[in-house]
Amino acid sequence: MNFHKDDVSVDMHRVLFEIAYALDAVGHDETYHGHRVAYIAYQCAVKLGWDEEKSRMAFSLGLIHDCGVSESKELNILLSAFVPKNTERHCMKGYELLLKCGPLKKFAVPVLYHHTPWEQLASIPYISPSDKSLASLVFLADRVDYLHRSQPVDGYGNVTSQTKRQIASELVDNAGAMFEPQQVQAMGELLQCDDFWFSMESRHIESLSDKFVETGSKMASTGLEDSISVAELFAQIVDAKSSFTYQHSYHVARLAEFLAQKLGYDSRSCRMLYLAGLIHDIGKLKTPSKILHKADALTEDEYRCIKRHATDSRHALENMFHQSSIIDWAANHHERLDGSGYPLGLTKEQLDGPSRLVAVTDVFQALTQSRPYRAGLSLEESMSILKSLVDEEKLDRTIFNCVDTYRDQCYRISTGCEEQLEPA
Repeated sequence: MNFHKDDVSVDMHRVLFEIAYALDAVGHDETYHGHRVAYIAYQCAVKLGWDEEKSRMAFSLGLIHDCGVSESKELNILLSAFVPKNTERHCMKGYELLLKCGPLKKFAVPVLYHHTPWEQLASIPYISPSDKSLASLVFLADRVDYLHRSQPVDGYGNVTSQTKRQIASELVDNAGAMFEPQQVQAMGELLQCDDFWFSMESRHIESLSDKFVETGSKMASTGLEDSISVAELFAQIVDAKSSFTYQHSYHVARLAEFLAQKLGYDSRSCRMLYLAGLIHDIGKLKTPSKILHKADALTEDEYRCIKRHATDSRHALENMFHQSSIIDWAANHHERLDGSGYPLGLTKEQLDGPSRLVAVTDVFQALTQSRPYRAGLSLEESMSILKSLVDEEKLDRTIFNCVDTYRDQCYRISTGCEEQLEPA
């Protein structure tokens, strides 16, 4: 079976912003931090006379510099002091994530060192001058944003002259030790410009990035395999938000690909389904952790909040993938054949085979997944519940029969007990 109707590609500009939004969702008290760090770093790079390509790299790096942060308490530590403690963990995690992501691999080293004081960073021989300058600039921009957000604004929401002086003074006091001296000098000049502060709003920052695209930035679109690499990065960011959903997306993706092979899908459609599985829960980044972790029955309001993640997933995917059929395959995973699902209440006439497949794999994996308040269900229990949903005409019978035929292999994939399977 051939289900792919379009070439798969991901808009890397939108991916970077979606990562920034994802990190905002980790810490509920601070939003658009990545946007501002990207903007500050870019404007300072221009002030330093960097060429446009490297200046845009500084912008991109600013958006994703905290991609290794997975918990709100970790983010709160980073934003609670001018010299935060225990920064190594999220720097290393970000480095490891980016190193595995082909399109974003070039940012791995700067992310690893973006909290390293300049006096230490400057003396490390195996880091390229370019990576050193990018890491040090994002460190400086990150701390400028901390100082900016920790100071009061005037009655109209604008930065005061006193705040500008205080930030500049703090930077000068730490030039040569924490920060690269030439970058501090350029940043000090930039801080005095009113337009610099007036333009530090999310909509202006995104408009600035749109101009990068219009003028031919190298951060363009990618093909299927690079899109999968980006999705694997996102899946880890999503799954890291909750201990019981850890690797859920990965196991759903592997199970979807395995079943697609057994059902006779062509190789490209199988890879597309793997991709859909990876990104199906991306909207959960906006779901409060206390609801995701709740062991008791959900209230009506809490359940509504849970249901929202499917819509949030669709919007995020539309930003990154545009018209790809993968959007529907991923976002429809809570729809049911009888129309009782959410968020659109679609029926069997509106749900294609790949959408039905992802829905089945999501339910099966959720049943078998262990959570803090209960162990994962046995294969027999999981199959019994799955069959009841099929008998109620909520899930697809043909896909269920395939799961039943290969039930032992499916269970091992779903529970992470078998990492590699022979091709179908």
